[in-house]
Amino acid sequence: MTTVKKPASARKKVPAKRGAATAKVMRAEAAHRGGKVAATPASANHSPALLYITPGSTVVHNDREYLVLRVVDLNLVLAREPASDQKVLLKIGTLDPPAHSTAPESNSQEVDLESVPIEDWEEAEHRLEAIRPLLGKRSTRTKEDYAAAAQKTAVSTATLYRWVDVYRQTGLLSSLLPERRSGGRRKSRLNPEVQLILDNYVKTKHLTQQKPSAAKSAKEIRRLCSNAKLSPLPAVSTIRRQIDWIDGEEKLAKREGQKAARERFSIHKGSIPDANWPLAMVQIDHTLLAVIIVDDEYRKPINRAWITLAIDVFSRVCLGMYLSLDAPSAMSAGMCVSHAILPKEGWMARVGCPDIEWPTYGVMDVLHMDNAKEFRGNMLKLVSKEYGIDLHLRKVKVPHYGAHIERLMGTVTEDLKSVKGATFSGPREKGTYDAEGNASMTFDELEKWLVLFFARYHNDIHTGIGTTPLTKWKEGIFGTKNKPGRGLPPRHTNVEKLRIDFMPYVERTIQDYGVVVDEVHYFHDVLRPWANLMDEEYKTKGRQYRFRYDPRDISQFYFFEPNAGRYFPIPFRDSTLTPCSLWELQAARKAVAKAGMSTYDERLVFSFINRQREIEEQAAEKTKAARRAQQKRMQHEKARKETKKSLPIAATPTPTTPPEVLIRGYDPSTITAIDDDD
Repeated sequence: MTTVKKPASARKKVPAKRGAATAKVMRAEAAHRGGKVAATPASANHSPALLYITPGSTVVHNDREYLVLRVVDLNLVLAREPASDQKVLLKIGTLDPPAHSTAPESNSQEVDLESVPIEDWEEAEHRLEAIRPLLGKRSTRTKEDYAAAAQKTAVSTATLYRWVDVYRQTGLLSSLLPERRSGGRRKSRLNPEVQLILDNYVKTKHLTQQKPSAAKSAKEIRRLCSNAKLSPLPAVSTIRRQIDWIDGEEKLAKREGQKAARERFSIHKGSIPDANWPLAMVQIDHTLLAVIIVDDEYRKPINRAWITLAIDVFSRVCLGMYLSLDAPSAMSAGMCVSHAILPKEGWMARVGCPDIEWPTYGVMDVLHMDNAKEFRGNMLKLVSKEYGIDLHLRKVKVPHYGAHIERLMGTVTEDLKSVKGATFSGPREKGTYDAEGNASMTFDELEKWLVLFFARYHNDIHTGIGTTPLTKWKEGIFGTKNKPGRGLPPRHTNVEKLRIDFMPYVERTIQDYGVVVDEVHYFHDVLRPWANLMDEEYKTKGRQYRFRYDPRDISQFYFFEPNAGRYFPIPFRDSTLTPCSLWELQAARKAVAKAGMSTYDERLVFSFINRQREIEEQAAEKTKAARRAQQKRMQHEKARKETKKSLPIAATPTPTTPPEVLIRGYDPSTITAIDDDD
C-alpha cells in the first residue's frame, strides 16, 4: 500500500514554501466565499469536535454560554446563564460547543485516515483500551484510578490525563495516534530477530489450548531472546501489547476451540447478547422499495427506489436512512451510517418536516452488516476504526441475530402496500392490480412519507420489546429504577469531516497539470506542492493520493491536504464543463466509444452529456426508462445543491502569485493558460 502523508524528511526541504502556498490558497478561498482566514487551519482550532450534553457541561446558544443543569428530554435541557443567573429551557438542536477548549493541542489536527501506518493505529487502539475505564463521568474518576491505569499501561499519570482529555474532545481514535515513531513505516519497532522469536512463540505456544497467560508468554519470550544473546530484550509491556493485538475470534478459536469462538463471535438467531443499551449494536441493509414512483415533471411511473436503513437493536428505533434511485454502493452505505451518527434537525427541515422530531443519533459500538460488496470495502473498515466502530460482517450462509433489520424493512414493505403504486410481494398477491397505472408519489414525496412512517413507527408499540421504540430508547438513555442509563451520546460538530470521511475514494498520482480521474482533469493550487513526488517505498513509482468523491456530483473531488490538515475541494480543471454524476459520465463515455471516437476529448464527452440530457427531456413523456434517467439526474442535481450548503466548495479560480521554482514538481514556465477554443 502506498502512503499519502508527506514524509518528515521531505517536508523539511521546503516547509515555508509549502506552508505559504497552502495559506495563500486558503486566503483566496476565504476571499471568494466572503469569509475570514484564521491564523491556524480550521481543523486545528480549539473548538471541540464533540458536544457533550450532560449536567455540568458548558454549551453555547445564540452566542451566549450556558451551564447545563438537567437533561429534561431527548431534545430539551434546563440550563443557567452564568452572566444573568437566569434559568431557561433550550432545545438541544440549537446548542453548540464552547469555542474554548482545555484539551492539549497535540494531535488536534485532522489526519488522512488511509495514510496512517497500521502499527500507529494499533498503538492508538492500545491507548484507547488503557483509558477506556477512565472515560466515564469525571465525578466518578479518582487519582487512584489514574494511578492504577498508569501502572498497568507503563506510562505516567500525566500522559493518561492528556490522552483522556484529547479523546473526550474529539471522540476519534486518530487523536491518540503517536506523534513520533521509531522503526519507520510498516516496520516493527522490535529487532527483527526478536520479532521472529515473538511471532513464532505466539503461534506455536500462546495460541494453543494449553492457554498460557500473557505474563508467562512474555517471560518465556524474553528467556528465548536471552538464550539467543539478543539485546536489548523486549519489554514485557511491548510483548503484552502485541498479544493484545491478536484478533479476538482467532485467539479464542485457537485456545478454546472453534465451537467456543462461534458461540462468542458468530451470529445466532434469537436475542443478541451485549445489546443492552442504545447504540450497542446497529444493523444496516438495503432493500428495493415495493412501490412504483413517478417523475417530478410528468408524474408518470419511473420504477422503484432503493432504501438503506440502520436499526438500533436495543430499542428498535430506525437510526438512519438513505433513499436513492441508484443501486446499493459504498456511497449509500456511508451516507446511511453518517445519517445515523449525525443529529437530524437540519435534514428534517430540508425534507419538509421541521415540526417532527427524530431525536436518535450517535456513534454505534458495533455495526452489523451482511457480506455485500459495498460493506467490505476499505473505506468502511478505515473510517470505522477512526470513529471507534466495531464492524461485524455476517459469514456466508450463517443466519444472523434475530434479523432485526429485515423485520424493519418488512414492516416498511407491509405499510407500503396501502400506497398507490404498490408492487406487493409478487404476482399472486398483486393480482390484476395496475401498479404503474396507480403510481402517484414522486421521489421527494416518498422520502417525506418515509419520515412520517418512522415518526409513527417510533411511537407505536413494538411487540418484540413490549413498548414503543422511542420509549425504549429513552429508557436506555436516561435509565430506569432498576437500570442506569448511558446518557445522551455526544453530538459530532464537525459535520463536514464526518460526511467526507464516509465517502468512497480513488487513488491517483498528482502531476503538474493536476489529477486525472476517468480521463477527466481536476486542478487546484493546493495540489502544486505535491506534484510529481515519488513513493517512499517504491522509488520508481509515483506517490498515490486518495481523493474522496460523491458519485452524484463528480464536478469536484476532496483532497486531504497534509499541511493544512483538512479537506480541499478539487474542481474540474476546465471550469466550462457541465457538473454531472458518475452515472452520466460513464454513459457518455460509452456513447463516445460507440460513436467510434479514437482520440479522447474531454469536452466532447461532456457535450454528449448535454445532448443526452436534451434527448431525455424530449423522450421523458414517452418512455419510463427516459423518465427514470431524467429523474435520477434531477435527484443528483438536488444533492449537488445541498452539497454547496454543507460541504466545502471549490472557489472560482483567481489569479495567484506563482510559487518559486524551489517547489518540487512545479515550473511556472511550463504552465499555459487554457484557451476557450482549445
